[in-house]
Amino acid sequence: MKIVGVYNPPLYVTLGGLFFALSACIFSFNHRFELAVICFILSGICDLFDGVIARKTRRTEEEKAFGLYIDSTVDMASFGLTPVIILLHSGFNGAVDYFFFFFYCSCASIRLAWFNLLQHKNEETPDYYTGLPVTFSALVLPLVFTVGLLLEGGAFKLLVRLSIVVLGFLFILKIPIKKPGGIFYIIFPLVAAVLIFFWLLRALH
Repeated sequence: MKIVGVYNPPLYVTLGGLFFALSACIFSFNHRFELAVICFILSGICDLFDGVIARKTRRTEEEKAFGLYIDSTVDMASFGLTPVIILLHSGFNGAVDYFFFFFYCSCASIRLAWFNLLQHKNEETPDYYTGLPVTFSALVLPLVFTVGLLLEGGAFKLLVRLSIVVLGFLFILKIPIKKPGGIFYIIFPLVAAVLIFFWLLRALH
């Protein structure tokens, strides 16, 4: 029996990211905020390395195109919708939050569609992104959540809402952002490991 799709190592890593994003949503439904944050970070790590694996994998043009489309679809679910779902189940459910979340998701979807367009037209520069990649939300928002623990309830909510709006704008601003490389692939996992350890300790208490 044949099934549609292209199956290779990069896809499995991409789907691993989707698994962690879904897990983050499920944990948030059960009010396990700490575990939701951990899974959200892990989804970001998967997205960071699926591209690395893809570049080292011999692929046909069809496989490359499929990888681009599946990656964008998973990115929207993982870094567009997942943080919104986590926050909705963490007390961010007022009318103003709905507006901010809609803005954030709209910007994320536009950013991903624009990236695909540039790739299709072969206009994406090799060293720079146009706008902030949505994956960065998996690092920025957990850092915001961590800093927010030092703040009172109202100040924490203000910080999170401001971060959501700023991230949204950065997704769609037509500014060059240098692509990560080299040491970034060490720094990101190290920061992620520290954050995961911190939130795991909180989850165990």
